[in-house]
Amino acid sequence: MSGSNFNPLGNAAAGSGFEVYPDALRKATDDIYAARDKVATFGSEDLAQIVLRNDDVGMLGVQADVVHIFNETIARMRDKTDKGVMQLDRLAEALDKAADYYETQDEADFKRLRDLEKGLN
Repeated sequence: MSGSNFNPLGNAAAGSGFEVYPDALRKATDDIYAARDKVATFGSEDLAQIVLRNDDVGMLGVQADVVHIFNETIARMRDKTDKGVMQLDRLAEALDKAADYYETQDEADFKRLRDLEKGLN
């Protein structure tokens, strides 16, 4: 998939009658990056502070393996937030790439119209 031939919607966009606003895609990209940052902070800072120790649960909690189960659950949550961060990053990159594509298309369309107006086509 080369940069100049990339069409994020394939042939589905041809003649569909909808308009794409690259600035709106860029705004959505910024919002997704902001969400990604919040999820990353939650996983790396907020969840990192949550640790249970044997002293926190008493003898029955230790015998029931509560500490291990709880800490393992927090570790899984951190893993899932890391994966969520990666997915949000990919989504934002795809939207940004789509915005680039549509900006290029807009520029090419403007040039064609300008050339037609000048009688150069």
